[in-house]
Amino acid sequence: MRLLFRGLVLLTGLIFLSIGLGFFVAPGNMVSPFSIHPSSNAGFGTLRGDLGGLFLGMAAFSLLGAVTSKRRWLIVPTVFLVAVALGRVVNLIFDGVSGPGVQSLLLEVVLLFVLIGSLRTFPRDPLTNTMKTSAVAKTALILFALLSLVAGGAVLFQRQVGLAIAKRVIDQRVAIDLAAEQPDGLHVCLCGTGSPIADPKRAGPCVFVIAGKRLYVVDAGDGATRNMALMGLQMGRIDAILLTHFHSDHIGGLGEMMLVRWAGTGNSQPVEVFGPQGVESVVEGFNRAYDLDKAYRVAHHGADFVPPSGAGGVARPFTLPEGEETRQTILERDGLTVTAFSVDHSPVFPAVGYRFDYKGRSVVISGDTVPSRNLSHVSSGADLLVHEGLQNELVGIIHEAAVKHGRKNIAKITADITSYHTAPEDAAKIARQAGVRHLVFYHIIPPLPLSYLDAAFLGDAGKFYEGPITVGTDGLLFVMPADSDVIRLRKLL
Repeated sequence: MRLLFRGLVLLTGLIFLSIGLGFFVAPGNMVSPFSIHPSSNAGFGTLRGDLGGLFLGMAAFSLLGAVTSKRRWLIVPTVFLVAVALGRVVNLIFDGVSGPGVQSLLLEVVLLFVLIGSLRTFPRDPLTNTMKTSAVAKTALILFALLSLVAGGAVLFQRQVGLAIAKRVIDQRVAIDLAAEQPDGLHVCLCGTGSPIADPKRAGPCVFVIAGKRLYVVDAGDGATRNMALMGLQMGRIDAILLTHFHSDHIGGLGEMMLVRWAGTGNSQPVEVFGPQGVESVVEGFNRAYDLDKAYRVAHHGADFVPPSGAGGVARPFTLPEGEETRQTILERDGLTVTAFSVDHSPVFPAVGYRFDYKGRSVVISGDTVPSRNLSHVSSGADLLVHEGLQNELVGIIHEAAVKHGRKNIAKITADITSYHTAPEDAAKIARQAGVRHLVFYHIIPPLPLSYLDAAFLGDAGKFYEGPITVGTDGLLFVMPADSDVIRLRKLL
């Protein structure tokens, strides 16, 4: 019997080891079998650190128990597996029965009985001789039974418990006002770091800037509005939206952003939408597309709460003087100065970037562009340069795959897009020339499903710029208090 349980414990340890190594080395491969859907680099870190570490630790203790036939090593995995199985039971109770969930629970119960049976079968050793190991096994079973009873009792009061939890969570979420919570200064957050290429971890291009207590948004990529809400922004605070150009990935979420700003807080004035010539057509188009939606909401909620006058946006076009290096102050409010400057995204014209200056702090947002001498000059001395980035080598891999599989349009697009974007190495050169303090990449091309690929994306950028470089992710906030040189990073998603 003892030999049988040694073999079963050895098999249990190998199962834990294979799962742990899977999470630790290749978490992406474990996503589907375990029905896990991480949405950020932090999510993959959780898979490696928490789940990978848990299973590797359980494997180590189980294998030691199998090799030595000593009970002491099996106590830890037994306790942890009780907790894991209990969590599974609670999930089935509160979130419903699923095939994968039941299968996992059955496996965990089988492994648990293997460990408990081994605790009862293996001989005592000096370390555990004084602590009745069979009592430990009984205690584990009793604990599992009691906790299962508690979970079962929770089913009887599921509605009451659910309402109590919902009240607490919702109250906390509604109370959040990210802009109001920041110290006086200039704060920059990446609400969308993606591009037109589908990326499950990144929304379309969008950056918001908090200057004092005012909120400005640069570009409105698809999905960015929802990211902003998840970060705790009160959308009614948006003072203005600034568009760099009119590619679909930069304006796709404009209608939703204007709608949420209006309907969520009852603004009585439409949001100002700044942009180069052509912005009038974009804003008019979205206003017309949302006319019926506006009428529905006014009829349902009443004009007192959703004033018709506040729906949509009003265009604030500007025209930069002709010339390769042009710039213009387009907005001055409460100590904030916003400067628009021309960039080269040919054949897209017009295309601009923006510089924000507030109480000794500054940020430059490039928009889409090839390496631009004008951008370099405007960025001089900036605290933060948020620059687009396209890694030619990685895009080349996509191009080769498209050619190989006969995807002619993808092959054509991937051959063309390198001509009007900036490689990370070139952006690094601009950052060095301009003397900026921190270089941040957004509008990431191609998508980077793992942070491990950041080095491949950056290429040789570190050779050309010695300051800090950050490959942006959605929800990354840069806190820059007024009249200081401090730059702090926070992850909001």
